[in-house]
Amino acid sequence: MDNVRFHITVKGIVIYHHQILILKRVKPSQDGLGFWELPGGGLEYGETPHDALIRELKEETNLDIKIIKPVYTFTAIRPQYQTVGIGFLCVPTNNHVKISHEHTEYKFVHSNDLLKYLDKKIYNDIILTLQEYENMNIED
Repeated sequence: MDNVRFHITVKGIVIYHHQILILKRVKPSQDGLGFWELPGGGLEYGETPHDALIRELKEETNLDIKIIKPVYTFTAIRPQYQTVGIGFLCVPTNNHVKISHEHTEYKFVHSNDLLKYLDKKIYNDIILTLQEYENMNIED
């Protein structure tokens, strides 16, 4: 295991008017998680997870966000590297979505409809956060 590398990534559960932002990838995930995903991406050297999420959301969606808190972690083990991820609950401070070349489509989806788009593994990672969010009354 001398050559094992780690990749750190961040994902945003972006909630706007009680709906969650999902993005459709140009190609399906190499991990078999399908086309639809939460926005986010990898940290650059020297970057904090918060800064990376703010940058990635701006690059992928043109959204400015307010991070509420980290809410889940995940990992994916591959032959040559392991991804460790942090998911954050956040809200946009603007609603001017403009997707990047990495995606072909975006949707704001109610939590009841997420399983139509997201892989069950991703859904299971975030459903408790979505239920908690509804009890926070942030948007009211």
